[in-house]
Amino acid sequence: MQKYILIRIVQAIFTIIIVAILVFFLMRLTGDPVAIMVPPDAEEADFKALEQKYGLDKPLIIQFFIFLKSAARGDCGESFKWAEPALRLVVTRCSATMELAIAAALIAWGIGIPIGIITAVKRDSWFDRFGKIFALIGQATPSFWLGVMLILLFSVVLGWLPVSGRTETKSIIMPAATVSFIMLAAVVRLSRSAMLDALNSEYVTLARIKGVPRLYVVLIHAFKNASIPIVTIMALQISHLFMGAVIAEQIFSWPGVGRLALEAVFARDYPVVQSVVLLTSFIFCTVNILVDIIYAYIDPRIRY
Repeated sequence: MQKYILIRIVQAIFTIIIVAILVFFLMRLTGDPVAIMVPPDAEEADFKALEQKYGLDKPLIIQFFIFLKSAARGDCGESFKWAEPALRLVVTRCSATMELAIAAALIAWGIGIPIGIITAVKRDSWFDRFGKIFALIGQATPSFWLGVMLILLFSVVLGWLPVSGRTETKSIIMPAATVSFIMLAAVVRLSRSAMLDALNSEYVTLARIKGVPRLYVVLIHAFKNASIPIVTIMALQISHLFMGAVIAEQIFSWPGVGRLALEAVFARDYPVVQSVVLLTSFIFCTVNILVDIIYAYIDPRIRY
């Protein structure tokens, strides 16, 4: 197992390097950031001064190796737009995004998994039909549309919640609901499917014949074996939390990493975009390694 984890860490490092290469060169295709930074009446000397300041006057390959060497030391350069270290800027915004991600995950997983289990146990009941319809609606509903509808209902019509910002505790309710809704639907569908497979298995039938209490059979025998696909979808959804947050943060003016990334892309702020992508890649790779370790814990038959 230790050898496998070491291999996965090496693979993760290579993955992050490849991501760094892609984001560096793809960002250069978006245009010259100096053209946005200088005023309309700027002269040629102003262009050259800014290019020299940010190292953009060097050949592209030299810029790349400078970036790679600095990133290895935890320095992703200075933001063109905000004039402060890019990585520090991203990390300071992480708390808002993490707050939103945790709230959305608690809603999606805390509600979705119990609903998935109950719909599987009560198959073909009214609750099962409700769960399936709810899952279909959830996966078919666009996040941006849901966010706008929530603002219209709870802020404009009822006046219960603030329209945008991160000013008070209840400000997080609508952004978290928007991000979690599609995740919740996916968790319900997958939990139901995995639990149905487990409940129809021979070992569960044998446990019932032996007279094991029903609740124990469902939660210990069936749910434990249904956990692997559920853990997989939860791991995939962690990356979705960051991508989904871009839309929600923009709609609700939530000051997180997603909104920062969008503003940085429009400003051609290379260091900030590179920092966001590298940090997201690091989180994604770390989560995947942790999921592999959890697999082995849930099912001892899994060995690497």
